[in-house]
Amino acid sequence: MGEEVVAVPISERGLVGVLHSPATPGPHPAVLVLGGSEGLVPEHAAARLAGEGYAALALAFFGPPPLPRDLVEIPLEYGTAALEWLARHRGTDPERIAVLGRSRGGELALLLAAAHPELVGGVVAYVPSSVAWQAVPSDPRAMMAAPRSSWSRGGSPVPFVPMAPPTAADAAAFAGFLDGEPMSFRSFFERAMQQDAAVRAATIEVERIGGPVLVLSGGRDELWPSGLFGDRITARLADHGHPFPHRHLSYLDAGHLLGVPGTASRRRRPGFDRLRMGGSPEADEAASRDAWPRVLDVLASARSRPAARPRADGPGR
Repeated sequence: MGEEVVAVPISERGLVGVLHSPATPGPHPAVLVLGGSEGLVPEHAAARLAGEGYAALALAFFGPPPLPRDLVEIPLEYGTAALEWLARHRGTDPERIAVLGRSRGGELALLLAAAHPELVGGVVAYVPSSVAWQAVPSDPRAMMAAPRSSWSRGGSPVPFVPMAPPTAADAAAFAGFLDGEPMSFRSFFERAMQQDAAVRAATIEVERIGGPVLVLSGGRDELWPSGLFGDRITARLADHGHPFPHRHLSYLDAGHLLGVPGTASRRRRPGFDRLRMGGSPEADEAASRDAWPRVLDVLASARSRPAARPRADGPGR
């Protein structure tokens, strides 16, 4: 990282996040940074991007108060507000806004970019999903109750893929997970993807994205089949004649902790060590470092149409 970085907490318009940006005057190209199902502000990724010259807003979308505790029917309008905030901020270039997300944040990044091609000029999605998924409550036993969507739009649930009923083997493994044993959830997601009607309804319309798309996956991902999802995302883009560059980089030895350099070695929240992520810290970090120049290339080429909004005057707007 070559730039000196300044971090400023953001709490306007109900947003919960931290803006990391170069200390040098802007306007800088901007990135909305979205983390995964841990529900944290993804400051590490934002700081790495700020060191490369980007104004990077690390945004939590559930978890920290006053946000919802669980990833259940999170309004997509919340992400829209973050994009609009970035477009109005005097330190950012409103014509150069991209979104970078990882895991469930990658899912959200694709949803937001598809909904707002006028604001988002490119997407980088680490180990994302090609569909919107069932909500993930903080108590995993609640997943066996009536499923709900992870997202909402206009007050209505976004169509989602529910988890498939567990097999006897899965039920036994899940019982062990509740007792503290590590577990891979990949087979749950693979079986759920066989629900053709639900998958069709919940597939993200990535062809609406108004810029380049880079998807990165791990061949040894044990949380979910990110390689399958990446193939589906780029196949849909190709089938619809997406006019911007799009690519799926699959790292065969990497797991679910593929991300910006340093992601695999970061300490995770208590309880998340029971989720088998696959890969290894060494393989994940090697893949992350190999992918980093390609990630920066996509972000550098991202260019959106300027938002039709007045620029704010203050440094925190």
